[in-house]
Amino acid sequence: MEIPRFPRNIAISNVRALIESRLKNPIVLWPEQAAALAGYMCWPNDLDARKRLANSLRSWSGGSPSVPPKLGKIQHQWLRVADAFHLHFDIKQGDHQKRRGGASLSKAITLAEANTKAWGTGTATFWATWKRYRDVAHLVTAAVLICVESRIARSQGPFDLSVNQILPIQMVMLMPELILAVGLEFERYGLSAVSHARDEPMLSLHTVWRIPQDVNVRPVPPPPRKLRPSDVAMLNARRSGNRGRANKPRPL
Repeated sequence: MEIPRFPRNIAISNVRALIESRLKNPIVLWPEQAAALAGYMCWPNDLDARKRLANSLRSWSGGSPSVPPKLGKIQHQWLRVADAFHLHFDIKQGDHQKRRGGASLSKAITLAEANTKAWGTGTATFWATWKRYRDVAHLVTAAVLICVESRIARSQGPFDLSVNQILPIQMVMLMPELILAVGLEFERYGLSAVSHARDEPMLSLHTVWRIPQDVNVRPVPPPPRKLRPSDVAMLNARRSGNRGRANKPRPL
């Protein structure tokens, strides 16, 4: 991943203060870093599309510009990826399912599907979307998380951006350093999270887009979350292998 270095080392000590400052003054301070980052996140497997998008986004100078074509659908798909990744993280952090092999992507997708009411969000859709954005899942999850935190901040004070303008892609443009800072922690987790009975971690060691170590941003841990009691109950009721009723042999 080629992201231009920030001119100084950035250590974010107060995430909420940074979010509020950008919501109050929604100007793209780091257009080169933001455009390059968004290109990778939207088109991780298409170099030409990535370059075209990055060139288009560099013209965003401030405010909340209109979303370029196709980014609406892409952001919707990002939500599914973030659901799966963050739930995997939550299962691991909460030490759930230790007797059943710990956290796994299939368990996370089971919970994500159950918690998603939107049309067209079945298991097959989650897996297909995960495959498409797996190599930037750590960045996508960071962007969605920061979008959620920004909406919470927006609800508690007057800001220039409306709730409908606070979208993941806008957060990438307004706060690329925060996306990268949280993304570094999610990247570390994704490259170390190996599910039981699997040899490879959740993120591919060979294909993941790694955040450059010299980008001049220090990692920021994501805020802790707890699974809801209903999620824990669903995991406990979930069976590995055949999810349905076991087939019993018919009497001869």
